[in-house]
Amino acid sequence: MRALLKVIGTIIGIVIILLVAMAVIVPVYFHPNDYKEEIAAVVQEKTGREFKIEGDIVLSVFPWLAIELGPVELGNAPGFPDGKFARLERMEIGVKLLPLLGKRLEMRTVKIHGLELNLARDKNGRTNWSDLVASRSDNAQTQSEGKKGEEKPIENNTTKAGMPIAILGIGGLDIQNAALRWSDVQNSQYYRLEDMTIKTGAIAPESITLDEPVNLEVSFNIEGNKPRISGRVDTNTKFTADFAKQVFQLANLNVSSELSGESLPNGEVVFNLDANLDADLTKQTLHVKDLAFIMGQINANGNITVSQLLEKPAFDAAFQLEEFNPRTLLVELGLQVPETTDPKVLTLASLSTTIQGTTEQIHLKPLTVRLDETTLNGALQVVDFSTPAIRFDLHADTIDADHYLPPTRQEKTGDLQDMEPAPTVTPATPGSVVSEAAQFPLDVLRALDVDGKARIDDLIITKLKLSDLALDLKAKDGEIRVRPAVSLYQGNYSGDINIDARGDAIRIGLDEKLVDVQVGPLLHDLQGDDSVSGKFQIALQVKADGKTPEDLKKTLAGNANFEFSDGMIKGIDMVGKVCNAAEPALGSGSGDGSDEGTLEGTEFQKLTGQFPIESGRIGVNDTLALKAPMLRIKGESGAIDLGANRLDEIKFIVKLSFTCKGQGGKTLDDLSGVDIPFICNGPMKVRSCLPNIKEIIKMPETILSKEKANEIKEKADEIKAKVKEKTDELKEKLEEKAKEKAKEILKDLF
Repeated sequence: MRALLKVIGTIIGIVIILLVAMAVIVPVYFHPNDYKEEIAAVVQEKTGREFKIEGDIVLSVFPWLAIELGPVELGNAPGFPDGKFARLERMEIGVKLLPLLGKRLEMRTVKIHGLELNLARDKNGRTNWSDLVASRSDNAQTQSEGKKGEEKPIENNTTKAGMPIAILGIGGLDIQNAALRWSDVQNSQYYRLEDMTIKTGAIAPESITLDEPVNLEVSFNIEGNKPRISGRVDTNTKFTADFAKQVFQLANLNVSSELSGESLPNGEVVFNLDANLDADLTKQTLHVKDLAFIMGQINANGNITVSQLLEKPAFDAAFQLEEFNPRTLLVELGLQVPETTDPKVLTLASLSTTIQGTTEQIHLKPLTVRLDETTLNGALQVVDFSTPAIRFDLHADTIDADHYLPPTRQEKTGDLQDMEPAPTVTPATPGSVVSEAAQFPLDVLRALDVDGKARIDDLIITKLKLSDLALDLKAKDGEIRVRPAVSLYQGNYSGDINIDARGDAIRIGLDEKLVDVQVGPLLHDLQGDDSVSGKFQIALQVKADGKTPEDLKKTLAGNANFEFSDGMIKGIDMVGKVCNAAEPALGSGSGDGSDEGTLEGTEFQKLTGQFPIESGRIGVNDTLALKAPMLRIKGESGAIDLGANRLDEIKFIVKLSFTCKGQGGKTLDDLSGVDIPFICNGPMKVRSCLPNIKEIIKMPETILSKEKANEIKEKADEIKAKVKEKTDELKEKLEEKAKEKAKEILKDLF
């Protein structure tokens, strides 16, 4: 036994002596720099490119079998302007000698400094590395053909996995001052990664576990032109892995960047990202924990879980956007900040939600969004991004929409006197409106796939106070149904709107009801003046079809029924106006309308009407009726032409049930109980509604005494005679002047 130990000891001693001898002899008697030209020639032969070894090659043997060289340079492919394909200023690689004798590889930190790699594509689409790939493929094919027919080599003593050497570990990777450049002449594009640094801690491939992290640092400057961008990116993390189980982790990941470029919001982006990532490729899962992203006003955080990572990724995430100032964010993103009536709005917002989705759909539930004083809760789903199907259920508490509307010109200037005159606009004729009207986007309407409902507790819009708003919306294959409802001013509104876009033109059906709405408070809020008060309700059932909004006006058909009860028209004494208008006919006054009476207004018990609608014309008939203490109004005929936007010969009768008193206290009893015709005509914007004088004159014996009637007729005949006399005189004068002018012309000619 002692003899065996002596033999083993002797062998070990001999090995040590040999190693020491190699460490001394190899550096002394072997000079690798003597072979630089031979090495360069071999590389050039294999690659077809010039290879330069500008620096010394330094070898060491013990305790590390190491090589240090640099600078070295590999030339570019023929036809490319840059003279170098790759350049390396300095590289160090060392392998521990003793473990290598036991078929175990243990390397110290690999150092690569000043690496430059220039990748390029010429105008014909050829790359400057394609020849290297082709050369390698040819060599591999030659070696494969040379081995044909050879005997099968004897198997060596390797591990079951066939690895002749077990890799124990690498001290790390140290890459500094590296550069990766891409130039694409064909597309006039370039990108450069400069001053690149990559550092890692010790790496042991067979023993890296989640308990033994590897520090990883990556940083570089970036510059490019399509899109134009420049800046710096810094990344650091702790990387751990179990290659056998396919489990990987990035702990304390941090990515920070400062970028600038034309395509970036406001030309500049500065952000910071923190997260912890766990991936299990066997289970196809990815967990992103403690995610935090900061960019200007944006401060987002959350957690993400991804399943079926390698096949059909599906994710489940909790996401929160901390409070931020939307106005400031819009400025940071280079977007225009909208002008608002209230400059204090759009200053506070936040968002939180749980997101579930895949590459084809997304579902946000629950969803909470806050904007200023409004909080929105609910759920939102989008299925199939290529042809979106939208589902929603949303509820908001309070919205004052007026705060977000653009300010009026008066609010902008602060004084009506400072207002600039509005630009002159040429009035649009019905023909021009029809020709210029845009057609309905039928394709867009047919593509809609929406099913949802929205609720708002309280809404202020154009100063109107609305509550309990509800909207149900369904759209599928060109059929759209909207059912709105709202409470307003002690009454309520409900509607059922159907749109059919399946044909060549759109078809619309409306069934709407407005019940028991107090008009006075509504007008007071809307325009600051409750000139009309009372309770109003209307029922509307109509249909229309067409390709433009004007077509709908012209094809509108259906019925409209309304009732206005317990009302008052404030500030207008209609009785006094009628009496004043009648005074000239009765010979008791001037009829200048200066006396409008002393009443607070004109009261009425009920105003009702049932109007048929056909071809865009709302017909006026005898169902139009006004019942007031001192007068009655009843409709006769006419129409409101929606297509032409005008009143068309609307006639109605006013019957007075009171006694008029003229100047000097004279009583005008003749008007009481008499039907006085009125007529309304003209465009909507400049319409006129006046007593029908033609009809009044035709019925003098009804409302006037025979004496008064004869007097009016005599005056009318007298006026006609005077007009005829003046016309004849003017005609004679014109004839005389024409004769004189003709004589002058003939005299000049002859």
